[in-house]
Amino acid sequence: MDLKDSVQLKPVVKPYKIIPRQATLKSLMIPGWGQLYNRQYWKLPLVAGAFVSLGMIANWNDVRYAKYRAYYYQVSTHVDDPTYKPPTTVAVPYEDGTIRDLDVNQLKRLTDGYRRNRDYTYIGMVLAWTLNVVDANVSAHLKTFDVSDDISLKVKPTVDYQPFSQSLVSGITLSFNFK
Repeated sequence: MDLKDSVQLKPVVKPYKIIPRQATLKSLMIPGWGQLYNRQYWKLPLVAGAFVSLGMIANWNDVRYAKYRAYYYQVSTHVDDPTYKPPTTVAVPYEDGTIRDLDVNQLKRLTDGYRRNRDYTYIGMVLAWTLNVVDANVSAHLKTFDVSDDISLKVKPTVDYQPFSQSLVSGITLSFNFK
């Protein structure tokens, strides 16, 4: 009889341990990775949706910013070419198919507005990334929090004699017992 036949070896499976620092670092590297590490798979579509939405909004504003900046360049004076005489208006096609004549002030306002909206969207991406990291860290800490039955609270009524006032004083003693 062979020793291998009589004893069956079982693979040792280590319990999955969540380390908050790992969750934070993974979330800093790639948004949503910390949530995957914490096994909170339902949060991944929320994180991905936030970044995809903000990315699409930033792209939409950036395309329009580049378009109106090019038209603004046509109607503004050029410092490098003093002989250039800009037109007073330029025909700008809109997304709905209409063409409008816009002057330098209108184009400047449109250009600044789309640039500002694009920049705010980038700030929103940074805030979303920060919230993603904070969520991964807090969730990892909460998953490692000890909620065992070893935590107890004892409430004891007390009655003490005060020699100075020569009277009885009643009170409550609270005692916490941790593991």
